[in-house]
Amino acid sequence: MNQTVPEIVRIGVADARIKCVTPQRVEYRDEAGRECFVELDKCVRIPVQYYYEKEGEFVLRTLEGSDSHCVGRRGYHDDPPEWVEFTNKRRTRFEFRSYKKAYTTLLQPLRKAGWITQMTRVMNP
Repeated sequence: MNQTVPEIVRIGVADARIKCVTPQRVEYRDEAGRECFVELDKCVRIPVQYYYEKEGEFVLRTLEGSDSHCVGRRGYHDDPPEWVEFTNKRRTRFEFRSYKKAYTTLLQPLRKAGWITQMTRVMNP
């Protein structure tokens, strides 16, 4: 990414909130109350690896580019605060007070819209 420091939006602080998640974008208000959005098709797709069973053996599969539908990354639950960071140019990162809040307001609607995020232990401040 071009920017080393992410744009951080602390959901639930001041006016910051997720307004809606569509297949095209995530609309939100930042802490100052400004209307903003993340265009999901502008996010760099992260390669996703997973194992699946084929003929009694586990095979590693990698989905890359537009096949992955992965538009960001998120922290482990033991890595407070809960966060989700998109791979857009601004590296928009939403921070939440709890996993439940992150899941209900962003992760679940994102998945329903056809997008996913990848869990990671790396957190760049």
